[in-house]
Amino acid sequence: MNLTKNQFEEFLIKSSTQDIIFLLMEMHMLKREFNCERCNKQTKFTKYKKSIDEHAWRCMNIKCKSYKKYFLIRNNSFFHNLRISLKDILKIIIRYSCKQQLCSINESLDLNKKTILKILKKVISLIPVPNFSKNKIGGPGFIVQVDETMLNYKAKSHRGRSSSNKSDALCIVEIRNKITRVFACLIENKKAETIIPIICEQVVPGSIIWTDEHKSYSSLSQKGFLHKSVCHKIEFIDKENGVNTQSVESFHNQLKLEIKKRKGVYTNKRDEFLKEFCFYYNNRDNFLEAILNLLKV
Repeated sequence: MNLTKNQFEEFLIKSSTQDIIFLLMEMHMLKREFNCERCNKQTKFTKYKKSIDEHAWRCMNIKCKSYKKYFLIRNNSFFHNLRISLKDILKIIIRYSCKQQLCSINESLDLNKKTILKILKKVISLIPVPNFSKNKIGGPGFIVQVDETMLNYKAKSHRGRSSSNKSDALCIVEIRNKITRVFACLIENKKAETIIPIICEQVVPGSIIWTDEHKSYSSLSQKGFLHKSVCHKIEFIDKENGVNTQSVESFHNQLKLEIKKRKGVYTNKRDEFLKEFCFYYNNRDNFLEAILNLLKV
């Protein structure tokens, strides 16, 4: 898609339902052809006033028991079972791609809050769990930083950390002048037997890895990585070799800022939150396009 978010929304405002349908077909978000579910013959794209989309597929095979029956253009697409216009669905997705919170989207659109939430949940359900095992992080020319962080739902009066809702996450970032890719997942504990297999699965063997001096990372060199660490009790950047974990800590800060904006993330939603945030971060320069790619038929 060559349209910016603003241009896309302008197109939606100015365009007819048919124009929007044709664009979605061009973007492979709606099918360009549809075979009758009974006779398997190709149907005809035609106007249909009873449909919210004003168009449908229609079987024109006179020998078929479904002759002249209409089929929704949304069949077998993301838009199936969503009972608002394509225009409104896409407006919700555009606002989500701008990182607007649910309350803000609800305020800006005259739509039912439950409907907005249903659409956002459907989008998020399509986001893949971060996994670079087939296209690993690191390699020549890159530095990989690894660190753990604690995720907590907002404690009462912002005081302390409730032990009943704390979760630890392992974060891995790939750097070449700036952060290029990120990975994060929940971990049960910070032991080496938990952390090291994850790093080995996600990071290219032989990569440069920078960490703090947590003992769980001590065996990385034995696994074939070029491991260096910085002692945070003494300094944040090693004065001799420049080793630091500032990029992964910057990622932690952005992750926690997003949690704060959402006024917390419940314990049973943290896996989903991490996959959603990693997907956003890895596609932050073209987030809307990345979302629309998820919706392709």
